[in-house]
Amino acid sequence: MLGLVDQPTGLDDIQVDHLAASTRLQSWQAVQIPDRLRFSAWLAVTLLLVVALIIAFVPWTQTITTTGQLSAYSPYERPQDIEAQITGRIRKWHVYEGVRVKQGDLLLELDDWDPLFMAPDLLPLLEQSKSALELNRKAALDRADQLEKRIKEMQNLVKAAVPSAEARVVEAENKVREAEQRVAAAKIAVDTAELNVGRHKQLAERGLVSQRELELTILAAIGSKAELQGAEAGQQAAQQGMRALSFGRDQISADVLQRLLDAEASRAGALADAARATDQLAALALRLSNATQRRIASRIYAPIDGTLVRMAEVGPGETVRQGDKIVRISPLSADKAAELWADGLDSPLLNVGRKVRLLFFGIPAIPLPAWPELMAGTYGGVIKVVDQVDDGKGNFRFWVVPDPEDRPWPEQSHVRQGTKVMGWVILNRVPLWYELWRRVNLFPPRSRQRSLWR
Repeated sequence: MLGLVDQPTGLDDIQVDHLAASTRLQSWQAVQIPDRLRFSAWLAVTLLLVVALIIAFVPWTQTITTTGQLSAYSPYERPQDIEAQITGRIRKWHVYEGVRVKQGDLLLELDDWDPLFMAPDLLPLLEQSKSALELNRKAALDRADQLEKRIKEMQNLVKAAVPSAEARVVEAENKVREAEQRVAAAKIAVDTAELNVGRHKQLAERGLVSQRELELTILAAIGSKAELQGAEAGQQAAQQGMRALSFGRDQISADVLQRLLDAEASRAGALADAARATDQLAALALRLSNATQRRIASRIYAPIDGTLVRMAEVGPGETVRQGDKIVRISPLSADKAAELWADGLDSPLLNVGRKVRLLFFGIPAIPLPAWPELMAGTYGGVIKVVDQVDDGKGNFRFWVVPDPEDRPWPEQSHVRQGTKVMGWVILNRVPLWYELWRRVNLFPPRSRQRSLWR
């Protein structure tokens, strides 16, 4: 072993030292960090510091992203569809697509297609029928008035004739009683005369009275009987007269009453004719009004000022039905508003008066909702009203009007009604770290402003 160690290797001391130094240099170089990696590490640390500073100090504006369309806040300035009010055939178009019209301009003429209203001279004929019915009604009312006067006269006649007849009957009854009294007196006189005759006969047989006195007594008895017969005849005549007057009284009452009833029946018939004519007049007036309104509805006029769009693809001679859309008018609206929809989760954050940034489709813009002041090409708005009920799908509609403190919205020639709109409801300004923390934890934005910078 010692011999092997002591054997020469062929390397002197200088070479050994050089080899050791070279080995140390290679080891040092092996453990050194490359310049490229060192720069990358420095850059990464710098970026982390910058991101940390941004997260800690950069502000972030919380927003609600919504979509909708441009419209008009007033319903009178929104696009309106004009529908056919009647079923008819197109006679003539007076306008063309894209033409601006004013309220009251004639757009279209229709020929009524209803068999009940097709006659061209229907209105004059209905007017003639109306005049005839009015004359019939007036004649019936006049006849009723005349009969009313006659009834009053008959009532006055009854009041005058019946008491007069009653008075004559009473007078006849008095005469009957007077005749009865005369009959009774005549009977007494006859009885008295017969007693005298009997006494005078007895006296004559005794020779106490003369034959002449007996004859006179007999003549007096005969006269008494004659007076009795006359009284009885007078009584019968008085009774017959009373019965005749009573019958006449009843006859007068019945006759006047019958005539009165006939007059009242005639008056009722006249009033019934007048009522029938009134009913026919009402039905005719209704039909005349319907015919007039259908004539008016056959001429379609512009209800508002605006531009004609979406005209129906029908020409002269074609038929349109009631309720068919003929044309749409887009008004020249100055009352612009955005109709936006928000999810039900965000509805508690929608308050009247909140600021909104709007992006109109077709207008170049830079959407940076976190920094509204840097959103070039967008326009300011304010929430005007929020619906209190959803649309049946959990979404809530709200209206946004121009912000008077911001620049005006684009003209209608650039942004028309119906243009799609994207909106960002401005909520609170918070640090970026808070926004990241909120989203990681799925917390909703705060509905009230609260400072987080202290």
